[in-house]
Amino acid sequence: MMFESIHGRHFFLSATMKIISKIKLFIFFSSLAFSLFLQLLFVGNSWAEKSVLSKRENPLFPGFDLMLVGGGLKTCSSLSSNSCAESVAFSPNAKLSIQYHFSLDWLERALSHTSLQTLSLTQINSLRKASQQAAQSSVSLSQFKDAIGQINNHLLNDFTDQQYYALLDLLEQEQRTETGEVLQEQVMLNATEKPYGPAIYRRFTAQALLKKQQRTPNATRPLIGIVTASARDPFEPISFYTSAFEQAGADVIWLPLDAALQAGIYNKQCNKLPILRQQLQGNVDKARLYPTHTQIQQRLCESPKELYELLESLDGLFLNGGDQSLTLTAWLTPDKKPSKALTLIKNRLANKQIVIGGTSAGTAVMTAANMITGGTSDGAMQHGVFSAKPPSERCEINHCEGEIHATAVTYRVEGGLGLFPFGITDTHFSERARQIRLLMLTASTDSEMGFGVDENTALLVNTADKRLSVIGENGVWVIEQTQAKETGSDRLSFSGISHYLTSGSQAELNGSSLQLTNSSLSELKKSADIKSNIPVYLQWINQACHEGRILRTLINDFELTMQPMTSNGCKGELNNKQSYIDFKLLLQQR
Repeated sequence: MMFESIHGRHFFLSATMKIISKIKLFIFFSSLAFSLFLQLLFVGNSWAEKSVLSKRENPLFPGFDLMLVGGGLKTCSSLSSNSCAESVAFSPNAKLSIQYHFSLDWLERALSHTSLQTLSLTQINSLRKASQQAAQSSVSLSQFKDAIGQINNHLLNDFTDQQYYALLDLLEQEQRTETGEVLQEQVMLNATEKPYGPAIYRRFTAQALLKKQQRTPNATRPLIGIVTASARDPFEPISFYTSAFEQAGADVIWLPLDAALQAGIYNKQCNKLPILRQQLQGNVDKARLYPTHTQIQQRLCESPKELYELLESLDGLFLNGGDQSLTLTAWLTPDKKPSKALTLIKNRLANKQIVIGGTSAGTAVMTAANMITGGTSDGAMQHGVFSAKPPSERCEINHCEGEIHATAVTYRVEGGLGLFPFGITDTHFSERARQIRLLMLTASTDSEMGFGVDENTALLVNTADKRLSVIGENGVWVIEQTQAKETGSDRLSFSGISHYLTSGSQAELNGSSLQLTNSSLSELKKSADIKSNIPVYLQWINQACHEGRILRTLINDFELTMQPMTSNGCKGELNNKQSYIDFKLLLQQR
């Protein structure tokens, strides 16, 4: 009985435990199913949300087709070691400086060149005397000028541009390693003191990759082409830009597009490239210094189809700084018509197949009309604004005499490459106090808007959606609704509305009037110690915000009135930020 009783209890317990286990199992699976249901619901919603977000741009980093950099992209390199965060060791193959042969035999070699046959005997003898008295035969540019200045302080100033630059090119020293390798400028993005320049290179590279992934989803490195035609010597910057973009994560090719190549292709004169480089680009003797790159230019001149195929394969195209007039001639035929290369990249840009960027001259050349070519704010007020070929850049220093003063503002009515359709583009903006020159030019030409980009800063442009955003160290000055009037007695008046968008700011352009709408100013604060170092113009803005209105007397009897138009216009400035919107400007000649 005891056994039966125990057995019965055991059976009962066993049965009970089985029931409980089944209940627990049911509860477990029910709970698991419910949990999975919730997770699937969450994942589904998350996936759906991400799917929707994927169709929109990241609000912090909107997509763009154009990158307009204001110049001054401070980057650590062997030729710019002052931009390095700390002392860095470059490889033995690094080019540390540009040196010149200033021995008498090298000078005689240079003087025998056709480009220097127009020098007078007095000029030639002064050069010979300076060479004989120079402390050393291998000199830097400053040492070269000092040696000549000790003989004749005005000698180089009296040279024409052709004579001056030919002399430098013919005396430039080849720099090679013991094994015969050409020394090249080396870049170290990660060693750059300020992060903004490297960040801009990486941002451009990332956007180029997105363009590539439209065609090749699993791609990891975009192909970026660099065009260095803005430089009088387009061969010298090749190694810098190649290295910078390679370190930013791209495969890089140099495209030898310049005025000489364009003329060689158009006129079927590839056998005359050295002469064309001298006549159109302003350089000589480059095959001696850059044998490989001059051979590449020769090959693509003789086979332009290869050039066009390269342009078709690019995910990004970047234009260097220098002279925007030189950049433009690289993309126009000798009769000033759009070349096949320009038509090709404009079509690819319109189809969102490529991102195009530029710095300094590479930004100024992108405008569709009234491309600024030279001059200063003071020059605009003193001498005026002219649709004319600009004087030599050397004239600003040497005070050349000519029909147009060296500091007068000049522009090209037909514009530049026509890639940026929203107004005039200007660069090195706050650093060179170019607000007045852009105000006067924009108003004088009835341009809808003007955009001035500070150094180490980039304006990102989505051309189709007319969206703008700013990245970098400083900001972008935007002017709209400008007018120019004569107020009697030949007195002039210029007015407009200005905005200053700092890094992180975004804005949209209204399609009907091209007025800024939905502006979102950056919340990035500037510390108090930086405030004292900001340009004078921004200090005036800050004062106008505190006083409600200010008037400043400028040169040549001009007066500038600055006044915020809305209560929100000064919100950024009054909170110790360098952002402002909706400022009325009135520049009057008394």
